Amino acid sequence: MAEASAKALLALDDLAEGHNDVTVELSAEELELEDEFFVFRSMVTAAVAVRRSMDNFNLDGVVRCQISGDCYRCLKPAQQDVEARFRLLVQRRQASPEELESAEEDGYIEIVDPGMRQLDLREYIREAVILDLPVRIPTPDTEGRCPQCGEDLAGEVASGEEKAVDPRWAALGKIEFSQTEEST
Repeated sequence: MAEASAKALLALDDLAEGHNDVTVELSAEELELEDEFFVFRSMVTAAVAVRRSMDNFNLDGVVRCQISGDCYRCLKPAQQDVEARFRLLVQRRQASPEELESAEEDGYIEIVDPGMRQLDLREYIREAVILDLPVRIPTPDTEGRCPQCGEDLAGEVASGEEKAVDPRWAALGKIEFSQTEEST
């Protein structure tokens, strides 16, 4: 990522012992968020609860933003709110190479140099958003629509008629299976 934004830097020494609340607002550009199917219509907001105990910092973050794009079913403009969460335990201490490797594999533990004064939250916020983004946006009113033609099926009364068979599968209906007797 590019140079750290001052808005995303968590000043570790400024946090009081116990519970602290931090709010970070960043643009999609600052987080290097891009997608071919939708755009970010709002700032990405992260509300982070930090619990400090000496040189241990437990972070619980909730990230919110709004995306918009075309519905993948009906191609009409659609919007969706995205809410993602992340957790992180930051420990400021000296660590052996084995401890650093183990923490790196864990993904939720970050061991940093005892002299570190600031933590850049952008990487964690970005990762949380990316993991919770939908593949494509559906419009809320497309639920209950036929996936082939888009016809509204929500008010349809169940009838005795059989649904039309996809012609590509019609040949499978002609297959006859022989009944084999099981030996006992």
